[in-house]
Amino acid sequence: MTGTNLAQDDYLKLEKAQSADILTDAEAIMLINHEFGFEASRIDILHEAEIDATESGSRYVQIKKVPRKPLRVASDWNYIRFNVRTRPATWYFEMINGDLHFVRI
Repeated sequence: MTGTNLAQDDYLKLEKAQSADILTDAEAIMLINHEFGFEASRIDILHEAEIDATESGSRYVQIKKVPRKPLRVASDWNYIRFNVRTRPATWYFEMINGDLHFVRI
């Protein structure tokens, strides 16, 4: 996978869950701040992710951007794609099911 640690099919299951809440950016920032301790003013919520859309047998890798809203069903079933800005660099993360995952770009 590229730019995400969550398969598109798994994200779509979460999105279609009956009790899924779409979080506002402010709600997502506060949840990330509470769970992981990142300074709220340095968090940027992203609303898309890059996925590998390469067809089987293709000679070229195709990357596609797909919408990814910050979602929460429960404390152990959620998704937020975000960046944390620091002085020397920007760090890329996802919150998946309550866990912090580094995103390789």
